Amino acid sequence: MKLEEMETKINMLAETVGKLEARLKNTEDAEAVKKLQKAYNYYLQRWQFEEIIPLFSQSPEVTVEISDSGQHKGLEGVKKYFSHNINPPPEFLHILMPIAGIVDVNPDGKIAQGRWYGLGIQAIPIDGKIRARWTMGIWENEYVKEDGKWKFKKLFFNGIFSTPYEDGWVKTPHFAPGLKDKPAPGPDSPSKGYPSGYIFPYHYKNPVTGK
Repeated sequence: MKLEEMETKINMLAETVGKLEARLKNTEDAEAVKKLQKAYNYYLQRWQFEEIIPLFSQSPEVTVEISDSGQHKGLEGVKKYFSHNINPPPEFLHILMPIAGIVDVNPDGKIAQGRWYGLGIQAIPIDGKIRARWTMGIWENEYVKEDGKWKFKKLFFNGIFSTPYEDGWVKTPHFAPGLKDKPAPGPDSPSKGYPSGYIFPYHYKNPVTGK
């Protein structure tokens, strides 16, 4: 093999290795984002405030928005939102399962976006009583890498229904979660639930058509 041919093959190999390293890094980042989302949901079961707060970015742009509860801005706003259920009663249960997740990591490896269904089985104090309910919604979240760790930058949950266990979402699709007395200091993003037919906007393009 001539020297020129060998140099060409070495350059091609180096280029291939570089592409594989980039793909591996992207996959590792996507898996880290998935683990972050799932860890958050496990902490919600008992509303573990001290475990939840470190999952959020230190950026002043960090936000939490849950349907029509308003937009909680900055880390103090995040703390304010999650502080409303500190020390829940023993009967409290907030299982909200993230399923069908789609995660896209930016090429720079610093920002990611994710969409998930959230299916909830809950027992929550409402009007002085523990009430069982079903909940369903969709997250469209933004994540940021800080000091090598992925964190939430924007958490937005669009509720589809929240219904008494006894009724079901067709009979009673909307069941107040008891947060109306704690409005946030920001505007709501578009958020509509069942039976409006509303389609929560996707962060990604169609994977086949690209539109």
